[in-house]
Amino acid sequence: MAGFDHFALACQDLTEGVDFVESLTGVRAAPGGPHPGVGTHNALLSLGTDVYLEIIAIDPDQPAPDGPRPFGIDDHAGPRLAAFAIHPDPGESIESVAETIKNHGTDPGPVSSMSRRKPDGEEISWRLTRSNRIGLVPFVIDWGDTPNPATVTPTGCSLVSVEGSDPHVSEISDLHQALGLITNVAEGPASLRVILDSPNGQVSLP
Repeated sequence: MAGFDHFALACQDLTEGVDFVESLTGVRAAPGGPHPGVGTHNALLSLGTDVYLEIIAIDPDQPAPDGPRPFGIDDHAGPRLAAFAIHPDPGESIESVAETIKNHGTDPGPVSSMSRRKPDGEEISWRLTRSNRIGLVPFVIDWGDTPNPATVTPTGCSLVSVEGSDPHVSEISDLHQALGLITNVAEGPASLRVILDSPNGQVSLP
């Protein structure tokens, strides 16, 4: 079954997003790097051995991309927890996990390759499904030979639970069950949040 990979906290200014998370958790995320051609850059914070928080924002040093930036960044100042990624478990592939999502009525988008250059100059790459969906339908990422960023980013927080609401709660619950994801989803307006253990105690990140 697939596993949680990372949660995307979208905002328009990266420093504001990093400050927000630090004020909430007591841990400061480390710079990740730019996403060339996408118009964004990020900072990262580990939530466990293979799951992390990505704070993603408009990169003022890049020209505006051809299309909208991911996670509704252009239209919503944030910070807000906009989406989450899952990764294939051993024996699965990004294509097989994407097919499971598609079989539950949602097009996960095409599998694309991406890369970014870390602050130390190392270039890392990955594959992911590309769609502009936000909320409780995950996208899929495969790091290949690249170590999961959770292993090389600041620690101190851990993931307790994934929660949210959706008008189509039964469909979302069925999808998460098929993917092997443990979540707590209620009926209501679309929302996503995570509960974290942190140096500041247990906190909710909306």
